[in-house]
Amino acid sequence: MTRGIRWSDEATGRTIARSTNPSDATLDLLCSTIWGSKASRYRILGLPEKLKRLRDPSYFTLLENDKELGVIVIDHCTKDISGKSCDAFHFVMAATEPARRKEGLAGVILDEVRKYCFETVGEPGIGFAYVEATTEFSLRLSDRIGHTLEAEIPLVLYTRLWPKTSSSVHNLPPEAADEMIKRLQDLYADHELADFERSFRADEYYVLRNGGKVVAGLQAEVIRWSVAEMPGLIGWFLVSVFPNIPFSKNIIDLRDLRIVRLGNLYNQPGDERRLAELMEAVLARHKSKVGLIMIDGRSPMLKRIKDYDRLGVLSSALKGSVKIRIDIAGMDEETLESLSSSPLLVSPADVI
Repeated sequence: MTRGIRWSDEATGRTIARSTNPSDATLDLLCSTIWGSKASRYRILGLPEKLKRLRDPSYFTLLENDKELGVIVIDHCTKDISGKSCDAFHFVMAATEPARRKEGLAGVILDEVRKYCFETVGEPGIGFAYVEATTEFSLRLSDRIGHTLEAEIPLVLYTRLWPKTSSSVHNLPPEAADEMIKRLQDLYADHELADFERSFRADEYYVLRNGGKVVAGLQAEVIRWSVAEMPGLIGWFLVSVFPNIPFSKNIIDLRDLRIVRLGNLYNQPGDERRLAELMEAVLARHKSKVGLIMIDGRSPMLKRIKDYDRLGVLSSALKGSVKIRIDIAGMDEETLESLSSSPLLVSPADVI
């Protein structure tokens, strides 16, 4: 692995380096980090494999006498805004050594990251981050970057303790990918930040057919958390009491919680029953009880899903939202207005 030095200070022995692959020390730091703040707190299991999903990553590491103290990960990508392709940087994650967290080290790295992004991003271009509304560390970093606009992304759980399979659900054949992408583009024509042609993965896409016709579809990715804390009385019970009950792991295992992230959702408006059947069958296929939906709170799709109101008994255990914060470069007023007034899409390709 090669690292390019972006900044150095002889007096402190510190350097900031950029690389396109993580070092072993970087992976160790990210894997040991407990994420979250006032809401749920968790470790991300299998994180090295998740990082391989990044499109064009950069790892900015702060070293002091060759010891890594912190890292910020960004991902170069493109999004569609007002029907045009827009250069973008996704601020993926940041971590610092636990014993040094109150020294402002992440802010030191962030200043260099921001400089790199402005040097590199095309015009029009954006930088964006998904920031948990209760995570003080992430909010402070986001405030340091600054942002032009933000939107609320509710964290909606679809849960089934004993999910059922469906004979109507199948993987999408690769040759049907282009048609499915067109369906998604039509359904979300009034949304911004689309990237269906780039984020769509036929091997992760499932459809439900009725009479041979596709009536629902979704893209599924398994993420694994080891949950340390959850808010509220239900959360306390699930983390502190429930694991001690015999056979509780047969119901749900918070030490290795399999969450199916559900993206690129499709169904005919008014037929949410089919989408619910599909989501349940996909949970069963992935041996999971929890599905995570992330859609802008202004999206008609999210409203229809929530109005159907059969999200499951565990859906209230993890409440909250993330803010998507966006900064812009070289964007005209008309494009900015469309970006700020339209519901925004959360891409399955945005590693979260």
